[in-house]
Amino acid sequence: MIHKSILMDIEKILDQYALSYKEENYPPVAGKILGLFFISNQKHFTFEEIMSSIKASKSATSKAVKLLISSGEINFEFLEGNKRKRHFFLDIEGSVDHFKRLIEGIRMQTELYKETLKFRTDENEELSQFIQNVINLNVELSVHAERLVQKHFLK
Repeated sequence: MIHKSILMDIEKILDQYALSYKEENYPPVAGKILGLFFISNQKHFTFEEIMSSIKASKSATSKAVKLLISSGEINFEFLEGNKRKRHFFLDIEGSVDHFKRLIEGIRMQTELYKETLKFRTDENEELSQFIQNVINLNVELSVHAERLVQKHFLK
């Protein structure tokens, strides 16, 4: 039996995951699902276990699970003895690929901003300077982020 104060702490942490992943435009339920995988020592969760652990509706849980599968951050498998029930897990390799795709997205946006500057005139120098600053920031971010992914995950 888990002590009530520990359950309250877990709920607070899951709420914090919901808020932090909201910054990536994830729905709160998706953040809570990721938080559940991070804080639990349990590798696999059934859909029903996820739903009850994060206290979310079937519909919200289903949408969030689909989003996280499509992002590569979670996946599922059928375990021996029950070939009908999906057992979800945090996909470490898929999560690393997710980081790589985020970096690639920054690089693609940077190239687009560079092309955009070719169309601009001197009429709105403030905006043109802002675009150039975004390009500079994105270049530095993507180079540094690529190095960090290599250092921490692709040894």
